[in-house]
Amino acid sequence: FVTMLPYKENFFVTWLDGRNTVEKEGEERGAMTIRAAEVLPTGEIGKETELDARTCDCCQTTAAITADGPVVIYRDRSEDEIRDISIVRQLGGEWTAPKSVYDDNWKINGCPVNGPKAASMNNTLVIAWFSAANGRAEVKVIFSADNGENFDAPIGLSKLNSIGRVDVALLDENTVIASYMESNKSRAQLKAVKVTRSGEISNPVLVTDLDGSRKSGFPQMEVVNDKVLFAWTEVVEESTAVKMAQVMVDSF
Repeated sequence: FVTMLPYKENFFVTWLDGRNTVEKEGEERGAMTIRAAEVLPTGEIGKETELDARTCDCCQTTAAITADGPVVIYRDRSEDEIRDISIVRQLGGEWTAPKSVYDDNWKINGCPVNGPKAASMNNTLVIAWFSAANGRAEVKVIFSADNGENFDAPIGLSKLNSIGRVDVALLDENTVIASYMESNKSRAQLKAVKVTRSGEISNPVLVTDLDGSRKSGFPQMEVVNDKVLFAWTEVVEESTAVKMAQVMVDSF
């Protein structure tokens, strides 16, 4: 569950770390943590830091390099098993305390294996995530105009048969493409929409039908010039292969 991004002359890396979960005789197992570090071109690892001492166990992490510095977004885990999305920000070389992006209050006793994705541009940070609080499955997108210090109200996207597995990419500071999966009878569909900060949502574009099981993984998306490129895992019986598709930006 590693996220790695170029940062200045180095790489910024964040990951879920299970060193505290190892069973020790006579002691309770500790919680999963999330940590960050920088990897230098020499291979040296520096500035390793524990960002949160208790997180969800197996939701993928995400990060972005904002105008203020790196931010890390992940699924948190409270003592009461509330597993909402939190953010930590590096400001002036120091990390902030974890803060909820939005209080879904999703209480679930096991990890949903469905992490957030983030993208940044200048002072804009956008985050997409999945929640099923109160039994209502939904994909949400949220904007920040100050690199994650404050957030607008979330914008709900997929509300029917949503299974999450999101991705997000900025077109400009006020417009994003968000992708997600929805169940469709025995299969699933990968869809994408254009979303503006004011809450306008385009009609969904169907990218592909795909297997809805865990074998299909987590589709990835990137905006390249005037195209949106998608990649996913195609499952055929016991075999898997990576497939790709492209959609023109002006199709949204």
